[in-house]
Amino acid sequence: MTGQRRWFSSLTPTDGKDYITFGDKGRGKVVGVGSVVVSERFSLREVTFVSKLGFNLLSIRQLLDEGMEVRFKKGCSRVLDVKGELVCKIKPFGRIFQADFSLSSGPSRCLVGSDPSPSVGSFELWKWHRMLGHLSFGLLVRLSSMGLIRGLPKLKLEKDLVCHPCRHGKMVAASHTPVNQVMTSYPNELLHMDTVGPARVRSVGGKWYVLVVVDDFSRFSWVFFLESKDEAFGFVHDLVLRLNNESNGRVRAIRSDNGTEFRNSRMDNFCSDHGLDH
Repeated sequence: MTGQRRWFSSLTPTDGKDYITFGDKGRGKVVGVGSVVVSERFSLREVTFVSKLGFNLLSIRQLLDEGMEVRFKKGCSRVLDVKGELVCKIKPFGRIFQADFSLSSGPSRCLVGSDPSPSVGSFELWKWHRMLGHLSFGLLVRLSSMGLIRGLPKLKLEKDLVCHPCRHGKMVAASHTPVNQVMTSYPNELLHMDTVGPARVRSVGGKWYVLVVVDDFSRFSWVFFLESKDEAFGFVHDLVLRLNNESNGRVRAIRSDNGTEFRNSRMDNFCSDHGLDH
């Protein structure tokens, strides 16, 4: 069944007493039944034309009645004709399957990626919405009424239009619950470190970078100025040895962004020799 009237090569009107109920409790009227030519080798008979239907549905039973062969296999599902030639591929799309006619021979048309509304005005509205980078429908209609874009026809805003890519793009990820307790048991047990730079202006001492080291327990910080990033190892080496001598608890772990100034053979050997977790 489909909601696109222009796809039918022949259409027989019905009495209009039958309706299709959608998942959102809406209803579409069964207007007629006809044939749709998909390609030179593939056509569908007894296709139902349903008003307000925004998607196109293919029946597996109908394909089998037409003599087709449907093969479901993970990563490679397809529909074959009576000669064993490919008619279309089937791809998982959520909890349903999407038919892809792009690889079938001859001119074809997509029976799944239809416009959300069969009306001509809505077709133009959706087309320009996608062409202009998913511009909002309200702004698009205002631009069309003001004649600011050459070639943009007069558009009319319709209610309850939902663009799924736009809706997904505006979703906000749920925030994590903040951790209010300190995970370390004594000062200098865990050190967080990172470098900043290069700065736009070189310092008076000829430094371009800044190395910042923060103690996880006390939040005490050390700041070192570097001329290049490869100097970071020397400052970290001296700081860890000094803290191990001055404090009761030894440095057990360091955390960084795994940049090359922290992930190198000298740093790895130093952490291994002193039992540091990095």
